[in-house]
Amino acid sequence: MKKLFLVLAAAAIASGAYAEGYQVNNMSAKQTGMGHVGTAMKLNSESIYFNPAATAFQTSKFDISAGMTGILSNVSYRSLPTMDNNYVSGPAEKSDNKLSTPLHIYFNYKPTERLAVGLGFYTPYGSAMNWGDNWSGAHLVQEINLTSYTFQPTVSYKICDRLSIGAGLMVSWGNFDLSRSLLSPTTRNGLISGMIDPNIAQLQGAINSGMLTGEALAQATATLQTFEGAKGYLNSTMNQSIVSAKLKGDADVAVGVNAGFLWDITDEWSVGMTYRSRLNMKVGKGHATMNIDPQAAELIAKLGQLSPGTELIPGLDKGTFNAELPLPTTVTWAVSFRPAVKWELAVDLQWTGWSAYKALNVSFNEKELGIDDIYSVKNYSNTLAFRFGAQYRATDFITARMGMYVDESPVSSSYLNPETPSMTKVSYTAGLSLRPTKFMSIDLAYCYVSSADPERTGSYPLYEYGKPENLTEVFSGNYKLHANVFSIGVGFSF
Repeated sequence: MKKLFLVLAAAAIASGAYAEGYQVNNMSAKQTGMGHVGTAMKLNSESIYFNPAATAFQTSKFDISAGMTGILSNVSYRSLPTMDNNYVSGPAEKSDNKLSTPLHIYFNYKPTERLAVGLGFYTPYGSAMNWGDNWSGAHLVQEINLTSYTFQPTVSYKICDRLSIGAGLMVSWGNFDLSRSLLSPTTRNGLISGMIDPNIAQLQGAINSGMLTGEALAQATATLQTFEGAKGYLNSTMNQSIVSAKLKGDADVAVGVNAGFLWDITDEWSVGMTYRSRLNMKVGKGHATMNIDPQAAELIAKLGQLSPGTELIPGLDKGTFNAELPLPTTVTWAVSFRPAVKWELAVDLQWTGWSAYKALNVSFNEKELGIDDIYSVKNYSNTLAFRFGAQYRATDFITARMGMYVDESPVSSSYLNPETPSMTKVSYTAGLSLRPTKFMSIDLAYCYVSSADPERTGSYPLYEYGKPENLTEVFSGNYKLHANVFSIGVGFSF
């Protein structure tokens, strides 16, 4: 059991630094109402995100758009029927997630008829998941918060009246924090059977043999009581988190490209494409803090004294770690159709290169801590997302929108975990824009997100530290999720 807690803490960092969170699509209240389409549409300053080329089609000199989204997700977990639980599914355990609030701000300026320059700020990745301290998967995750930010200066140019190109630099950074229990029931049982029970048997044999007398007998009896007390304490706290760690890290700035083109084939039809490059978010110096129950701390200290050379509590909070988190490449193809003056329909097809998440390496900067590098296999797959939306300009004062999208999960059932219980998502959206004046719009939208299936069954393998060929546990169960998304925005053109 040497370095037991050190190993578990390192594994927690690996999964936490990796956690993808949800890919946030809410970069516009208008487009949230249309199912997140927009690559082949002329959205003025909001095209800075959806397709930089389209900003050159802006008809006003200045355009400003800003907004915020509230995402409230609910996830439940239920363990699978097994022989250990008499083939009955476990009780439903639900997350208690706080509200996620991605935001966006865009500004676009047209100094000439063909040229446009703009700035955008948005949050393309982020999530908040809170399962609580003592749920059955606390050794995988208790709480995680993940946010990334992007600042994008953008230039667009109309090659001719119907064709434009554009590009922007994505300057991104972010942060995360993760809390995780470090002593799972499986590990506690391993500690009991691998260390405590053998010592109890050995001490009982020595005491019962009659060969120990005086001080030696008293010392053996006291040691036996310590091991028996440790066993009783561990057994009585199987459903409690007695040792946990909170990992926090800030990612260094990464730079990528968002580029695209827009072609007005006719007055009715437009096509567009965008490319967003992969970003490597590097955490150079993450930090950890430990939270240990006082009785557990006392127990660990005693076990350390009784087992020389066994390091149960490392100086984890005295060191720093580094890791690299890839944010995937995306390519979007799109078409929009305007059958009448008041109507516009659009379809987007997005490819996301999630295969960048094949594995993650995590290392401690202070080698004297003796922590081996963590190689965590993920095996994510590339995905497609299909989006459809429509808008109808009923009057100069009101525009109504609706849409839907299907977004494939990149996670196989063999690697499904509660940090990001990914599922193929099916979402339905609706929105409304109000124009109190010619120069201003107020945008509202709602999106309901659910899984393609009522629930998804999956598992997550846990391997012995330093011996990835030795499987120690498979955390399996059924997951259900849904989310309610509300967006509000305001825009000005002049």
